[in-house]
Amino acid sequence: MHIMSLRNSLGVSALALTIAVGATTAAQAAGDLVRIATVPAGAEVTGLSTNALGELFMNAQHPGKKNAYKEGGKPALIGYIAGFDSRTYKGNGMSIPAVSDQVHVADGNYEIFAKAGDKLGSGQLFGGVYNTKGELMYVSNAPDFNGFVPLGANKAYLYTAWEGAGRDGASGVSRLLLNRTNGVWKSDLTKSKMLDLSSIDGGFVMCSGLVTPWGTPLMAEEYFYYGTEVWNHPANHDDDRRPGYKGGNDVSYIKPVNMTEYLGKMTNPYRYGYMIEANNAAAASDPDLVKHYVTGRLSHETAAIMPDMKTVYMSDDDSGAYVGKKYNTASGGVLFKFVADVKGDLSAGTLYAAKLKQDAGTDPHKTGFDVTWVMLGHSNNATVAGWISDYDNVKVSDYVEGQSSYVSNTDVNNWAEGRTGKDLNGDGKTGSYKDDRVAFLESRKAAAALGATNEWDKLEGVTSVGNMVYLGISAISYPMDKTWGHLDWATGKKDAANVAAIGLDREDCGGTYVATTGDDFNITRLDPHVIGKTVEGKRCDPNLPANPDNILAMADGSLMIGEDAGAKKHALDMLWMKRP
Repeated sequence: MHIMSLRNSLGVSALALTIAVGATTAAQAAGDLVRIATVPAGAEVTGLSTNALGELFMNAQHPGKKNAYKEGGKPALIGYIAGFDSRTYKGNGMSIPAVSDQVHVADGNYEIFAKAGDKLGSGQLFGGVYNTKGELMYVSNAPDFNGFVPLGANKAYLYTAWEGAGRDGASGVSRLLLNRTNGVWKSDLTKSKMLDLSSIDGGFVMCSGLVTPWGTPLMAEEYFYYGTEVWNHPANHDDDRRPGYKGGNDVSYIKPVNMTEYLGKMTNPYRYGYMIEANNAAAASDPDLVKHYVTGRLSHETAAIMPDMKTVYMSDDDSGAYVGKKYNTASGGVLFKFVADVKGDLSAGTLYAAKLKQDAGTDPHKTGFDVTWVMLGHSNNATVAGWISDYDNVKVSDYVEGQSSYVSNTDVNNWAEGRTGKDLNGDGKTGSYKDDRVAFLESRKAAAALGATNEWDKLEGVTSVGNMVYLGISAISYPMDKTWGHLDWATGKKDAANVAAIGLDREDCGGTYVATTGDDFNITRLDPHVIGKTVEGKRCDPNLPANPDNILAMADGSLMIGEDAGAKKHALDMLWMKRP
């Protein structure tokens, strides 16, 4: 089925209840920033990807803000804009339609491939998360990554990662078979399925990703569990599954016990929080799934692979706003870089973290950063896998309050002191650690301990084309706010007097940044690109993108910006095109 574009279906005059009244921004008037789609009320724009034909794939994630689908509810939508060529589109943008349960587009038609809960030929439900016994746990309503893998001129697979269901992080990956008929892609649900992820111990809050230049889907595990020491906390594994803010005793938002239910045994936190590659993705059999442990354990949102096919930029999606009152369970994010030893092979390489130096000034619309890189370590998947296995037998009964059954903050500090030769915690001693596991198992803490910048707030998208790299920041607030101060990476305590590396005027509507690299594809500078604007009522200017999440760089240098704004910021979440 499909939904006609706003222009072609009911007509602009019938549906164009323009929420924003007043002059458009100069950017829109000039035609370089255009609104090209909106999604149903409560939904988020995800799954941005293209193919060689310039066709644009996108999802409407969690309509009605429901992350789990139940029969009778509003299902997530997976599809593409038929008749829209992202390589050549020069048309105008669209007005904001009345609140609806449809996807509206400025040009072409939104062709729906499938909805959460649809029955597949495998007997499974689309978006269903199945445990290692093949039993349905729940149906996710949160599709994110889309990866188009061609099988020929008129046949393809579309891989989609499903984030889980709210606090339940066990995730799924679907593979839809697509056939092109009369120039339009249609799905064949009878030959589609949910993949078995048990070979990689399941996926944990799987988010966005990309198709690599060598043709493999590369998917991100978004939630790596900053406060690893409470993974085996008894309150996280008892019968009370409620978070503290709802009167429960869970000490974490995402539930570790959910992964235990998936595997049927106690899980190891160090098996989650990486980039996952699907090799042999065009084969009729299931792809070969590989977790690239060497890319570091962090809150991977997505990645961007540069033309050398070795340099990979990775976004780390978290916020200091989420730090626990008792346990240090969150921090700001870090911009990471991985440089593979061999082009097209992510199994070995060197991990780096960005250190920022802010320009004079605090206006987020004008203020950029110089960037240098802190080397964390060099390793390979096999070595890191060996370190991970050291924690496979940790049990809930091993938990001791104030200690850690895993890599502790003391271990991180000692490792950092050994690397720098300095007494970093002021105890009069210079510590050391036996190996580099800290760099790959506690990557954000390792980065912060060595002086990299861990103050990004919701560092979401990263995408590239040529030597251009774009970052999407959902909100320039909390750890990025000049009045917020700095959170100690180990304790979570805030020093309000310490502005630290990022100190900008707060802009809750977020924005995007851009870097232009040299032939070495190394980022040395970040500048504001498109920044949102807060208006009356703490809403966001409807003529600018708000709370960027999924972003996608196009071949001509255009940037697609998908929103995760919500009704308090924009009436509907939107998809924008920023032309070069």
